[in-house]
Amino acid sequence: MERDHIGLIASDMDYTLLDENGRLPQDFARLVLELEQEGVYFAAASGRPLYTLEDMFPDLRGHIALIGDNGGVIRWRGRDIFQSRMPGADYREMAAATREAGDIGVLCGLDTAYVERQYQQYARVFSQFYTRVAYVDDLTVLDVPADKYTIYLPRGDSQAAYDKHYGRLFGQRFSVAVAGPNWVDIMNRGVDKGAALRALGRSLGLTGANLMAFGDTYNDAEMLCTAKYGFLMTNGSQDLRARVAFLAPPHWDQGVVQIMRQVLDQGGWVSPGDFTPAH
Repeated sequence: MERDHIGLIASDMDYTLLDENGRLPQDFARLVLELEQEGVYFAAASGRPLYTLEDMFPDLRGHIALIGDNGGVIRWRGRDIFQSRMPGADYREMAAATREAGDIGVLCGLDTAYVERQYQQYARVFSQFYTRVAYVDDLTVLDVPADKYTIYLPRGDSQAAYDKHYGRLFGQRFSVAVAGPNWVDIMNRGVDKGAALRALGRSLGLTGANLMAFGDTYNDAEMLCTAKYGFLMTNGSQDLRARVAFLAPPHWDQGVVQIMRQVLDQGGWVSPGDFTPAH
């Protein structure tokens, strides 16, 4: 029977690893450390910035990898092994296009997220994803180190906004992804969670057969296709099922943890027949 040893498990955060209230599963840190003893490492892969991810995993600093801003930056055990900076002229162009469309832009600086002051009424939303937010007068004049530009759509129409505006305007020059119902993310071309997972895997001497990944939506697609053991959450975007290998139980049933415990129980060794196929 075909068997592979998993060396790295990467998981998206929202609607994947986190519960309905945005919290990590109980005893998650202990599970990660137990897997580490079996030679299986964990990576948090998110559209959230690096500094927010660090705050989410205080008990695991130095033990896990962090893939922030959809692959714009990768940190392994406290050291940045990849960083993709976006030219200021590019994100200022994106800010102008966002303003023209009547949407809300977030410039994802390496140390702080920047939002125009007129949208401060959404501060509670932004604080869920960015632990550092600076409210400024005008995004189109900023000149700060950044690796991602995000559009926030409070009406929940991100797919329509992607189709009508942002995919058409920027899809040929940048990596543009729908990141849930309220967000469209724009990164430098070639930057996505899949590319980040490949880079991290290479640095650890791993191939696709040693990789496992979990996600729920379009900005996870490349990552789920990179890993031989790519899992779409059953609560995720159903039109991704044809592109991924396996299904995981929904995030409200701690589907990621269920499968991670299975990997632990099997000493890190798995085979395709162990899991529910996506199609």
